[in-house]
Amino acid sequence: MTIYNITAKALIALGVLFFCSLFLKVLAGVNLVPGSTHLGHYFISFAGAMVLAWGLLMHKTSCNEQVMPIVANATGVMFILLAVMRVVAFFVAEQVFDFVPSVIAYALPAVESVTFFVLGSVFLTRYK
Repeated sequence: MTIYNITAKALIALGVLFFCSLFLKVLAGVNLVPGSTHLGHYFISFAGAMVLAWGLLMHKTSCNEQVMPIVANATGVMFILLAVMRVVAFFVAEQVFDFVPSVIAYALPAVESVTFFVLGSVFLTRYK
C-alpha cells in the first residue's frame, strides 16, 4: 500500500509540474526543457494533465479494496510500457537528452527503464 500511495503522490506532483510547463513558457518565459518549442510544451502540458488525472485516480482509490487492484493492474501495464519506451530512448539518448552531458544521457534512460520495469512488476504482482 505504501508504494501505491507514494506513486499516487509522485504522479500528482509530476502532473502539476508538467501541466504548468506551457503556462511557464508562455507567461514567464521559463523552459522546463531547454530549446523546446511552444508545441513541445503543449504536449508536455497535455501529458501532465493525463498524469495528474492518473495520480488523482490512484489517490482516490487507495482506500477502496475492490477498485484498487483494477487501478494497480492498469498502473503496472503503464509502467511496463514506459519501460519499453525508455529502452527505445536508450538507443537514441543523444537526440532525446541533448541538453545533458552524454554520460548521463546514456545512463538516465537505462536507470528509468529498470525503475519503471520494477514498479510495473510490483503493481502487477502485489496488488491482486
